[in-house]
Amino acid sequence: IKYSTKVFYLENIMTKFNYILFANYLFYRKNKIKYSFLIFMISFTLSNIPHSRIIAEWEPVIGTMVRWPLAIPSRLAFELSEEEILYVLVENFEQQNQAINYFNNNNIGLENIHFIFTQTYSHWTRDYGPQFLISDTSWHIINQEFNGYLELNGCGNECNENMLLYDCNNNSFCNDQPNYQTEGYDCYVNNEFCQDFNGDGQILDWIGDSYCDDGTWGLNFQCDEYSYDCGDCETFIEDSNGYCDDNIQYMNANYLTRIAKSQIRGWDEDDNTNIDFAINMNMNILNIPIFLAGGNFMTDGYGTGFSTEIILNENNLEEDSFKNVIREYLNMSDYHIFDNPNVSSIQHIDCIAKLVNEETMIIKKVHNSNPEYQCIENFVESVSQLNTFYNRPYKIFRIFCPEILSASWEINPVAAYTNSLILNDKVFIPQYGILEDQSAINTYENAMPGYEIIGIEENINFPWYSEDALHCRTIGIHDRNIIHISHKAVRTEEVINNNIEIEIEIRDYHSISTSPYVISVNWKYTNETEFNSSFELDQVNNNIFIGRFQNLNFNDEINYFISLENNINKIYNHPITGWHTFQTNNNYDLNNDNYINVQDILYQVNLILSNEFTLFADLNNDNQLNIIDIMLLTNEILN
Repeated sequence: IKYSTKVFYLENIMTKFNYILFANYLFYRKNKIKYSFLIFMISFTLSNIPHSRIIAEWEPVIGTMVRWPLAIPSRLAFELSEEEILYVLVENFEQQNQAINYFNNNNIGLENIHFIFTQTYSHWTRDYGPQFLISDTSWHIINQEFNGYLELNGCGNECNENMLLYDCNNNSFCNDQPNYQTEGYDCYVNNEFCQDFNGDGQILDWIGDSYCDDGTWGLNFQCDEYSYDCGDCETFIEDSNGYCDDNIQYMNANYLTRIAKSQIRGWDEDDNTNIDFAINMNMNILNIPIFLAGGNFMTDGYGTGFSTEIILNENNLEEDSFKNVIREYLNMSDYHIFDNPNVSSIQHIDCIAKLVNEETMIIKKVHNSNPEYQCIENFVESVSQLNTFYNRPYKIFRIFCPEILSASWEINPVAAYTNSLILNDKVFIPQYGILEDQSAINTYENAMPGYEIIGIEENINFPWYSEDALHCRTIGIHDRNIIHISHKAVRTEEVINNNIEIEIEIRDYHSISTSPYVISVNWKYTNETEFNSSFELDQVNNNIFIGRFQNLNFNDEINYFISLENNINKIYNHPITGWHTFQTNNNYDLNNDNYINVQDILYQVNLILSNEFTLFADLNNDNQLNIIDIMLLTNEILN
């Protein structure tokens, strides 16, 4: 038969195989091989961009919002205002003049400083500052509610049956694990099981402590069972329980984390910031009836959100009710709520994880002796079970966060390396003056190739903490006039052969279309220094563009990015900066008939007999064709 005859001629130069027997064996199996090794062109198609969506942190920004007096180092203020606008919240002209003097003294140019007049109580602009909802026809600043912070227990707190109680809304709580323990509280309720657990000589509880517990702080004691919080909400007291007779004097009420009504200033001042900012910027406002602190909110920009469960306590809502509000107002169809990861804290997600693009998350790692170690690993496991917008698992990078010396109010403090800020092509991460700082930078460089990763040392007057660092004190102001590119990046594990199709979807958010577009894929092999290769994408409908890699080397690494130029000569890239990376396949279909079988061996044999060399047939990349390449192909067929 022709297969045997053809191969027979090789016996004079290659005596290690009985090619005749082998060829006949393959011929015998031909029909089975034909269907077993069918290969398709790989197309990385994508999901549709939602018609309206909350913009993700890594999308284009025009500036950053901070509050005066600054709680960030002067170097960071310089970096933030070097190429983009620094929006500075001030309360009056006196503060504005103070800020101007500060910027001048620190060589920070005023040309990119924009002052916003508003009343503020705190410097955590991340939590009360604006998110942005964009669609083809609208642009809104989100005005969420803000009233400070809850501090809740989380990781590892099991409850004794004598301590398990239920508030007036039937929310369970563990009586000997009150929030704000660092402020002296022993229990939520001073009942027969409560003791002086902290050994300070008195028993402090939440009932009758001058704070109105109507659900604002996570629990509701406005009912007869809890003596109506002993009048803290200025309601009628009927103390049938004896809770109001303990005569405890709450001398420290004015400096507790829970802000007392008697204080002149409070969190409500921060709550007006987005309104004043929107008016200053002449932008539309969308009021939403929920608390949505920015430090406990991450989004992929495609309708998926992430928070810890403290967000439900802050809103006094069940999970389904909260998700319904998010879906109605923000068009977020997929919202993930995780267990509170810390023993006791404000439980913000930006202190445990960082979503750096729509499919990549950096998650902190602590030493296995840390009490929160297992809870963090449980968080990682939960994320690993989720799928991205493109219906595949997230890429997870771990970043080691060592223990640090911190404020007395923090429990189990570690370096908050996930508490970073993405600003267009730069990433700013907090630095603590420890050896692990450089390792943290390296992790970001691996997760975000091509970005400029900048470490920012803490300010001696405003150090970085474990629950309060760089991300908490800044928030990006996004660009309204953008073109968004959605692309399901090529992943090595999904490459079957090297016929790789690239598909993108675009959304032009300019008020007037800026088409036509020139869209290209720029690429190089990793060992090359410049992106000298490219191919254009063709439009297949209004928003979809497609192209294809051709003649790629086998078993090589490719770096690529997508570039779009509109008719006003503005360029948008995907990713925003840097590149995607994937590994090409060892392609064994040498004759390109979409089957891997004996015909490919014959093709390879012919090349050897004619003393011809082609790169794609050199399966072991040793720059020569010989028996080893045939052995590799044979093994692939047999396996």
